[in-house]
Amino acid sequence: MSFSMTTRGILACLGAAILFGANAVASKYLMDGGLSPLVLSQGRVTFAAILTVLWLSLKKPAAFIIRPFDIIHFLLLGSIGMAGVNACYFTAISKIPTAAAILIEYMAPAFIAVFAWAFMHQRMGYVKFIALLLAMAGCYLVVGGYNVDLFSLNLGGLFWGLGATLTYSFYIVYSEYSMRTHSPWTVICYALIVAAVSYNIVLSPKNLVTMGWDRTSWTLLILSASLGTIVPVGLFAHGVELLRSTRATIVSTFEPIVAGLMAFLFLGERLLLLQIIGGLAVLTAVVLIQWEKEHDEMTPAIIKARKNT
Repeated sequence: MSFSMTTRGILACLGAAILFGANAVASKYLMDGGLSPLVLSQGRVTFAAILTVLWLSLKKPAAFIIRPFDIIHFLLLGSIGMAGVNACYFTAISKIPTAAAILIEYMAPAFIAVFAWAFMHQRMGYVKFIALLLAMAGCYLVVGGYNVDLFSLNLGGLFWGLGATLTYSFYIVYSEYSMRTHSPWTVICYALIVAAVSYNIVLSPKNLVTMGWDRTSWTLLILSASLGTIVPVGLFAHGVELLRSTRATIVSTFEPIVAGLMAFLFLGERLLLLQIIGGLAVLTAVVLIQWEKEHDEMTPAIIKARKNT
């Protein structure tokens, strides 16, 4: 069976959302066990970088080939983008409720749409605009945004949350730009390497060996680095390569739905009617993106195909 570029991109982004959502539940288990969110992020990124380098060395060694000029791009992508969004997000949740931090971060599709329109010449048709509104409204309901009084929250936490939104938006849009000339795995590998180095400069590598973790914690950390980081990041990058950043990010808002459903099934958390309505809104947004089947000549996959002909 042959799928269209739009369908393949949507399936990749949905797969990434499912794995990211499952990873959120595993991460919550580790943090409930006393693991610092920043150390957890340090461990995930560090092991993900090591595993990615080992896998590419065996399977795709050509992915390491870049031009000297590309180094600055990957330094920006890995430090400001991948490491920056994690640092801002985890600092935010240390100062304001997690639901509020998630709500602020999921403003990202709007920022990405603006950045992509201003710097990457992405069109914003009425179907995509409606899908964007549905996705953001759905996330608002899924994470319980109606229970969050933003004006009463710690001002520093709000700024860190906004920082997470901006750095995440930068990472997505700049990844699309990088994938015009490089494979998704080249972009992911160098971003992970830079992010891992950044983390281990700021946080001592000793954190990863002096925590006294049990076998279950180590197993979950390795799974978080592989199935919870490498695979979904790879799938989402492939989605951006096929859909461009705005459409891919709209589809990725399926992630909090997965996290909420898994928390309901495995952690005993409640699933409210408004959350279900929010989930249906996001699903409607995904259906609209599939229905639109936009053909964009500036899609990274199409640009690279033209260069190879």
